[in-house]
Amino acid sequence: METKGSKTGGDWKKVNEKWDIMEEKEFFKFTRDWINESVRVIKNTGSIYVACSHHNLGESIIALKEAGMTIKNIITWQKTNPMANMTRWVYTHSSEFVIWAVKDKGWIFNYDKLKKINPDKQKDGSQRQMRDVWQFPIVQGKERIKGADNKALHPTQKPEELLRRIIIASSNENDIVLDPFLGSGTTAFVAKKLNRHYIGIENNIEYFNIARARIYKNEIN
Repeated sequence: METKGSKTGGDWKKVNEKWDIMEEKEFFKFTRDWINESVRVIKNTGSIYVACSHHNLGESIIALKEAGMTIKNIITWQKTNPMANMTRWVYTHSSEFVIWAVKDKGWIFNYDKLKKINPDKQKDGSQRQMRDVWQFPIVQGKERIKGADNKALHPTQKPEELLRRIIIASSNENDIVLDPFLGSGTTAFVAKKLNRHYIGIENNIEYFNIARARIYKNEIN
């Protein structure tokens, strides 16, 4: 299934990557495995953020709880420019979710810094608490990484603003940010901007090269 003339990243088609197609039992084991390994390596004050859709929200929550993590919020990313509803048999999917879970007491949460960067203000213009519903568009324009054919090079490139809020919330300068599914490199790209160290893991060589070129450009500018 595909459509023409999308302003988001050129013409688009349904995600059909190998990493996006798994049987239910296989996916549940995969989710448990990567979450368990992530819990093993993060500090006691660390957090895990899992970006997901309604398809894998439940499995991700269960895997996090089984690994001993405590879920603090489920952030809703409400897309202001969602993809068209091609089937006409369901509501238009206009949101994704980000599960925030912590490992132990004393977790990092930079409340005041989040208030400072929150675009939503009180009626008098003063700072407002960051809520768990975030509104911004699917990546488009200059931020969207495209090939020579003007098509998006990665089907699920995340907005920089999404990662900026997450990284500011749950880490401090010189901390290490780990992304076990680096993709187009947004996490590392934003972490570098925010003076964090980063570790990215990506097994697709094409995406790895895209991420490396993006991060390297950021380092020399």
